[in-house]
Amino acid sequence: MENSTNSKNSNDQKTEFKRYATKRIIVCTLLAVVGIWLFGAVLGFFEKPSQVRVAHKSDSPVQKVPPAKKAKPKISHEPTEIQGSEANEGHEADESPETTERHEVTEKKRHYDKHTAGGIMTLNFIALDKALTAQEAVELLREKPNDTKKPAHLFVVDEHGKPLGTISMQQLMFAAPDAALEDVMAGDVMCVKTDLGNEKVKIFMNRHHLQTVPVIDTTNKLVGIVKADQVIHLAQKEAAKTVTHAPQLAPKPAYTEPAKTVTHVPAHIAEVKKPEHAIPSLHEKTAVPGHALPTHGLAEVAKTKPKGVAFVEATIKPLSYELNERFWGWRVNDILDFTDNVNNFQLGVLEVTRRTAVSLTERISRTGTTASFDKNLENAMNWFMIKSDRYWFPSPESKYKAGLDELKKYKEKLEIGEANFHTRPDNLIPLLMAYEDLLGSCEENLVKAKEDDGSPVSFFKADDYFYYAQGIASSMGTILHAVLEDFLITVESRRGTEVLHHAIESCHHAAEIDPWLITNSSLSGILANHRANLAAPMSHARFYINVLIKTLST
Repeated sequence: MENSTNSKNSNDQKTEFKRYATKRIIVCTLLAVVGIWLFGAVLGFFEKPSQVRVAHKSDSPVQKVPPAKKAKPKISHEPTEIQGSEANEGHEADESPETTERHEVTEKKRHYDKHTAGGIMTLNFIALDKALTAQEAVELLREKPNDTKKPAHLFVVDEHGKPLGTISMQQLMFAAPDAALEDVMAGDVMCVKTDLGNEKVKIFMNRHHLQTVPVIDTTNKLVGIVKADQVIHLAQKEAAKTVTHAPQLAPKPAYTEPAKTVTHVPAHIAEVKKPEHAIPSLHEKTAVPGHALPTHGLAEVAKTKPKGVAFVEATIKPLSYELNERFWGWRVNDILDFTDNVNNFQLGVLEVTRRTAVSLTERISRTGTTASFDKNLENAMNWFMIKSDRYWFPSPESKYKAGLDELKKYKEKLEIGEANFHTRPDNLIPLLMAYEDLLGSCEENLVKAKEDDGSPVSFFKADDYFYYAQGIASSMGTILHAVLEDFLITVESRRGTEVLHHAIESCHHAAEIDPWLITNSSLSGILANHRANLAAPMSHARFYINVLIKTLST
């Protein structure tokens, strides 16, 4: 018995010693890792090179430049200067400070693919801290070398280098001296990621009529800018390569001018004559997969829609169908009501159109509460508010069509750049909140068992609730598709793209439920309760929109 006790104590001691040794080893390992990290940080081994020069109140970016690098860099708009190793061609023997700084810029961008925004961006930009006053910003700009070209727009960033907005030189000069930059800046700034392909950057800039677009890294820090003339130059260069590398067809016997081959045709002429080639080059096929006749010039960019056009078209589409394409047209105000299902569906479409028009008029088309309303949008919003069951003086059909015409006029102004469409999160959130409120109301009507007066939900009211909710889901899904297109950068920057996809999919599921007869059976009964069936995808759509609102608010 004593031996057994001693053996047990010995085993306990060994186990305790192993635990003690393990803890000591873990603690020592952690201390060693922290020590190595601190030592490396002091020596600069783990320090990432800063690609943004942010001006702070008590810290001028010019003062931090060592005397050896104080040379005034030449600001070039040639994109070939910043495309990896191509930037060094023809400059091996040039050891001037200007060339040295250009080599440093190339080194900073070497880890980016030259076919992405990070590979073509330039570091010649000015970023100012949001806490600076207008007077302090002007003083900092005056300290910059006189031969340094000042950009038309300056970027305003937070303490982490994240772009918050832009401010023009004119705004800066006429702003109150003690006004903070974050109070006078224009907050509608759209960015692209460093890994976005050149082709997508080109399409994005053309769609939104941008001359300059800021480039951000994975931490949303401003690291450079891409200029319009850079992407144009790249497009022309790519077009020239396409023509030069195109496979030549064997000349026909009757052809007597061998000197006129494809390789000697200038790039801009070759783009025009491109349809004459029977077989596109392999380069073309890999550059734009999925297109039979891809183009590498600006012709493809010109086909994209300007910012906001897709959203306005999606707002017009559902109600336009009910007014102009639906058999028997607008039925809500018919004297003889034989098709109440369609009537309630149309009311759901109208309600989504109304709320979208209000958000578009009051928030999306304006920079703030002091900005004036767009006249066309204001007219459209007012026409959509006409009672839907009015028969005459005025008839709702005529006024709703007039409202759609006003939206079309606004869309035409967007296409020529004479109207505003802002894609900041604070412009989108009110629209999503209106949608969430609308979905919540539908969900309540789809799941309730009794009316407000205590009476049970009748067969006819269940029918009305069902089709009204379907009208909501159908039109809302259409508009959310356009939100995904026109607000893509905003949603993607907050990692809300997948959430928005789920909301769209839920709306589509709700719109696809199409029973022959709406039954309002008990949830435990044999027959279906179609209201409850529809409530599930409607609830999912509401949930995902709520998540998207919270995502955009952070």
